[in-house]
Amino acid sequence: MKKVTFTLLALLPLILFSCSKDDESPSGNSVKMNDQQFKIIGAGMIGISIDDSGHTGITLFDGSETQGTTLTIDVESFTKETIEGNYSYPQTEGSKLLDNWLTNYMEYSGSDMTSSNLQTGSVNIKHNGGNNYSVEMDLTMEDGVVFEGTYTGEFTVMFSNN
Repeated sequence: MKKVTFTLLALLPLILFSCSKDDESPSGNSVKMNDQQFKIIGAGMIGISIDDSGHTGITLFDGSETQGTTLTIDVESFTKETIEGNYSYPQTEGSKLLDNWLTNYMEYSGSDMTSSNLQTGSVNIKHNGGNNYSVEMDLTMEDGVVFEGTYTGEFTVMFSNN
């Protein structure tokens, strides 16, 4: 009995360390807008589907009350469980559709606003557990603005499936 207790006590730190490490949600931001850091201060994901048709809008925010940038990436997905995967526009073999009209960015400063839709691009989405996701992107907008890099972090997530 002493041997079993000693073995369990010796393994306890390893088990606890492993569990706490597994439970941690990864986070990080390497997204750039035209080679400048795109500082993401908020991230949201809203999906809606009816039957076998649906879309999810992924929105990343950078800025303050008076100036900022919002990037919205729209992908075809049917439920929270189908969001993971590769997306592209124009759509390539083996990827899901990245919507060029609903994928856009908006920059505002006071009352001035600039916006543009997607020209070409690709996105890879990975679910890390809970509301933590990784979104890897390489997007070129119609006005030539480029978003590239990876954002990993907690999202405000809402899905409505009928």
